[in-house]
Amino acid sequence: MTEEAEQTKQLAENPLFELGNHTYSHPHLCDISDERIRKELQSTQNVINSLTGKQVSLFRPPYGEYDERVVRIAASIGLKTVQFDLASGDPDPAISKDRLVRAVSSMARSGSIIVMHINRRGWRTAEALPEIISRLRQRGFIFKTVSDMLRHPAESGHGNDHKRP
Repeated sequence: MTEEAEQTKQLAENPLFELGNHTYSHPHLCDISDERIRKELQSTQNVINSLTGKQVSLFRPPYGEYDERVVRIAASIGLKTVQFDLASGDPDPAISKDRLVRAVSSMARSGSIIVMHINRRGWRTAEALPEIISRLRQRGFIFKTVSDMLRHPAESGHGNDHKRP
């Protein structure tokens, strides 16, 4: 966010996007101390707030890994832990645009939360996203923010649990 401050501000102002916390340095949270988890989350909250003037309320753990302790610590600073059900595969530098489009377009379900990267890890995301959106709309999908899905769960379905024991 700090490297792309202007884009972060633009996304924060766009009603089609919702920023959330994903930690500052992307650690495996189940393997670190309570203090470090708090620091990871609070540092990210501070950066988001300083760039956008907003406080985010959603948190997605790196790698989809969490336990009750991580959820409790996130909640203590006002964050609701959310999960995804579809990893797009876009961090793979060998994935083609067409393969990314086919995978996401065919595997998305009602209520899906799809992980896609707009940082340097999403190799073909920018190329593929317009076609993915078009195909999903053709299938009758309506796009919502995660907060909107949480406010209206009956309309959203639900995804897999990636909880770590």
